[in-house]
Order: sequence, then C-alpha cells, then structure tokens
Amino acid sequence: MKKNQKYPSFTLIECLISFLVFSGVILTVTLIIRRADQLDQHLQRKDQKEWLIFLTQFENEVAGSTLLDIQRKQFRYVIENKTYIIEQYQSIVRKRQTAGGHQPMLMNVDEFSFEERDNEVILEVKFENGERGYGKWAKP
Repeated sequence: MKKNQKYPSFTLIECLISFLVFSGVILTVTLIIRRADQLDQHLQRKDQKEWLIFLTQFENEVAGSTLLDIQRKQFRYVIENKTYIIEQYQSIVRKRQTAGGHQPMLMNVDEFSFEERDNEVILEVKFENGERGYGKWAKP
C-alpha cells in the first residue's frame, strides 16, 4: 500500500488571496499614474490663469500712467512722479521702482518680451513648462 506523500503547494485560497493583492497593487499604480497626469494638466492651466491675471494687472497698472520707454525686455512708465519698470528677472516677471524694491507679477517664466507695433504693445511669454502666452495692449 502506498502512503500519501505531501508536496509543498499552494491551496486555492492562497492563490486567490495573492491574485487579489496583486490586482490591488496594479490598480493603485494605475490610479497614481492617472492622478499625476491630472495634476500635470492642472499645473499647466495654472500658468494660463496666472498669465490672464498678469495681463489684467498690467493693464490696470499702466492705465493711469505716462509711458516712457518700451524695450524688448523692459517696459518703463511713470505714475505720480515715480518711475516703474516691468521686466524679466531670472524666472519671474517683476515690477520694480527705480528707487529700489520689486514685486513679482508672474512666476516660472522662461522667456518674456515686449514689442511695440504701431499703437500697440505686444507681450509674449514662454513658461518653463513650455506653455506660451500672448497679449496686446493698446497705447492711449
């Protein structure tokens, strides 16, 4: 008579539990990747929102001013006998007074420029994430 020999093996329950754990890990990784993509898209839209806010702020700033000079990288204007300059400094666009100090207006900027055409000022920006912005301001 033969004796029952026991071989090390997995039971059906153990296989189902390991499959469940494996499926949970794969599902979690998939959700993390989707969330990272959504976050990336949100951050890109954030730059566009900042650009629109900057354009509004720019228009309000220079509305009651006297225009002095427009260069490729600088915009100079005067309000109440104080000269202000809007320019790119490192990765920000800032407003500064010639007497000192500055106020950041736009962040994460790779390139920024002004261009004067006829009676308009063209503003162009390229953000560090590759997004671009474009705006026009009609000189008074």
